[in-house]
Amino acid sequence: MRWSPSANATAIAFAILIAGGCGPQAPPGTFVGESAHFRLFVDPALGATSLAWAQANGLAALETEWSDVETMLKMPDGKITYYWLTDDDVRAACGDSHEGACTWEQRLEIDSPALPNAHELTHAYMYLRKQRHPIPFLAEGMAESIACDGVPNYFVGVPWPGVVATEETSASMIQGGAFLRSLIRRFGIDAVLRYYDQGPERRDPALFAANFESFWGVALDDAWRQIDLTSSGTYLPTETKICPCSLPPLVPGGPPVDDRARVPYWRLPDAGGASLALTGMGGNTVQVLDCAGSEPPIEGEGVLARLDASVARRYVLRPLADVEIGAYVTDDCASVAPYTLGPGFFALDGLTIAVTRPPAGRPPVYVEVVTANSVTLRGGAQEICPSCAFDQGACQPSNVSVSLMGTTFVRLAPYASTLPGYPDVAQAELNLR
Repeated sequence: MRWSPSANATAIAFAILIAGGCGPQAPPGTFVGESAHFRLFVDPALGATSLAWAQANGLAALETEWSDVETMLKMPDGKITYYWLTDDDVRAACGDSHEGACTWEQRLEIDSPALPNAHELTHAYMYLRKQRHPIPFLAEGMAESIACDGVPNYFVGVPWPGVVATEETSASMIQGGAFLRSLIRRFGIDAVLRYYDQGPERRDPALFAANFESFWGVALDDAWRQIDLTSSGTYLPTETKICPCSLPPLVPGGPPVDDRARVPYWRLPDAGGASLALTGMGGNTVQVLDCAGSEPPIEGEGVLARLDASVARRYVLRPLADVEIGAYVTDDCASVAPYTLGPGFFALDGLTIAVTRPPAGRPPVYVEVVTANSVTLRGGAQEICPSCAFDQGACQPSNVSVSLMGTTFVRLAPYASTLPGYPDVAQAELNLR
C-alpha cells in the first residue's frame, strides 16, 4: 500500500497526528546503515537476532532487490528510507489497524514487517521514476506485478469499471496486478511503463477506458477478456508475479550457497540437453518457477528437469541441498544416470520429472532411482523394473504400492497439460513415501 497526498499536506498532517497521539506515529528504529540507495532502520522490538542479521545482510538484501528490479523498471538513483518493524509498529506507523505495510512516497519511506518487501519497494521505485499518483488500480497493480516469490495469484472475473473506480483495496491489488502483468507479458515492460506514466490520476471508469484505448489501440473490454478465463465457471487459472531473472544461474556440482540476502533465487542454467537434479534442503520443496509467471511451477522434494532452450526462462527458489547435471531423464534406459535419494528425502514425498513438452503420443522417459532405505512407490510410473531389460516377468505395474530398495528403473510418461497458457513443459510425479 502507498500513501500519496501532497507533500505539504503529508508533512503537516503527520506532525499534527503525532502530536495528537493518534493516526500515524513515528516508526521506532535503530539505524543500521546506509548504502547507495537505502537507509535502513530496525525496530528494537524485533530483537537482537533480527538486528544482527540486518547489520550483516539487510542493506545487501535491499541492494540485491534494487539491482534485479532496475533491469525492468530502469529507475534513477535515489535514497529510500526503510523501516523493518514488528506488525504492531507497522500498523502504528501506517496509521491503520488493518494495514500490513505502507510507503510514504513524498519522503520515500517504507514501513514494513518484511525485509525486503517487493510490493512496497515497487511503489517507491515507481515514484522515483516519475512523481505522480496513478489511480490505485494501476499503482497497486504495478506493485503486484514484479517479485520473485512464486506465490500464486488469482484473477477473479468481475467487471472492470468497479475495480477501476475503487480506492486502495484488496480488489485493486488482485485485479490490478493480474491486469498489469497481462499487459507486461503482451506488450513488454517498456511500453507498459510509458502507459503507466501517462495513466489517469482520477478514478473515472470512462476516462480510464478512453485513455487505455487511445494508448494501446485496443478496447478495454477486449483486454479484460484476455485475462478473464473464468467465464466457463470450470477453471480458475493461477499465475505468479514476473521475476526479472537477472541474478546469476545455478552452478551444478554440489550444494549451492544459501544466502537469501544476496542470492534470493537462482536462474535455471541451460543444461545443454542433459537434465538437472535438484534436491530440496531438509525436506523443503524445490520450486522451479517461470520468470514470466505464466507457466505452472515445477515442484517436488526432488526435481529432475530436462528442459531445452525452447521453454520459458525459469528460476529456482532457495533453499537447495544439492544440484547436479547429468543424464537423469533419458529417452532410452541404457543411458540413464542414477539419482540417489538421500536419507532425509522423505520428510515430504514426491520426485517430479519435468521435460520439454513432448510430441503427440506422450513417449516414455526413463529414470533410475537409488535408495538405501526401504521406500514405497505409490504411483506415477508406467512400469518399474530391476534392470533396463524391462523383462515383463520381472517388472511391476504402477497401479499398486511397491516397496523399493537399491536400484530401480522407472518408465513413465509425463503429462502435457491441454489447458490454455500451459504449453511448455510436461510433468510426472513419482509418489514416494
